[in-house]
Amino acid sequence: MVVDAPRSIANITEGDLRLMRIFRVVAEAGGLTAAESRLNMERSTISRHIKGLEERLGGCLCLRGPAGFELTELGRVAMHASITACDTLDQVRDELNLALSVLTGNLILGLADNCLTNPSARIVPAIATFKSQAPGVSLRIAVRPPNDLLDDLLTRHLHLCVVGKPLHREKLHIQHLFDEEFRLYIGGGPSEPAPRLEDLQRRGYTLVSRESDPHTRALADRVKLNGTAVASGLEAVATFLASGGFVGFLPTHYASALRQQYGLREVVDAEAHYYRTEFYLAREASRPLSAQGRLLTRLLVGAHP
Repeated sequence: MVVDAPRSIANITEGDLRLMRIFRVVAEAGGLTAAESRLNMERSTISRHIKGLEERLGGCLCLRGPAGFELTELGRVAMHASITACDTLDQVRDELNLALSVLTGNLILGLADNCLTNPSARIVPAIATFKSQAPGVSLRIAVRPPNDLLDDLLTRHLHLCVVGKPLHREKLHIQHLFDEEFRLYIGGGPSEPAPRLEDLQRRGYTLVSRESDPHTRALADRVKLNGTAVASGLEAVATFLASGGFVGFLPTHYASALRQQYGLREVVDAEAHYYRTEFYLAREASRPLSAQGRLLTRLLVGAHP
């Protein structure tokens, strides 16, 4: 594709904003075809709009072809600028609506997986109250692994997220909500008593490790087991345990929900390895929070004394 040489942009027009909104949807959807239903446009029309924005900016925004869809460096900058522009316009709209005692717009909340079964997590009643107080707001919930949640938050694909204590907290504003206790479990059916910690190696158990989990590494250093299995997410850990011959950490509330079906049992004498994970409500520190975001924040924090 031939585009104009790079040049400065003197001003942003209404037409530019429309093209940026379309480009944002395409980028978030991961391609033109996936964006057709969201935009209610044909692929050829979307492609024409993307080309128009590329000509306006003087550079290629995305690679699209048999190898898939991928943003260029200019595309990533344009994506961030599109989100910022949309945020600004949404904030103006929200403030005007707030003056009329009306809340509208969109709000995207990210949740770490398996919060629902934690009795300490009061997310459900907070969302129910939010819906009753702001019925005009379109609330979306995205469940993701913790690292994906933080990536989506920092790239502004989420407004808020509930996640374990994050790194790089200088980029975030966080507020503590609740805790989650992890204990050591085996599965595979209650055909014999649960093993003691010191018997795991002799009985041939394999340790299940979640990616970058320091607690599993500490246990592996103390108890020499016959290899390790790597799991991504709590359900993957539970799947290993349920199949028998594996040992790993699970939250007590999550293990309790699966105990009867898969015969999960606590390892005996493993109390020294129990640990707690703190969960926080996080948002990007430099991103203004909308009126609906402030309301949901207030309800979530207030629901977790």
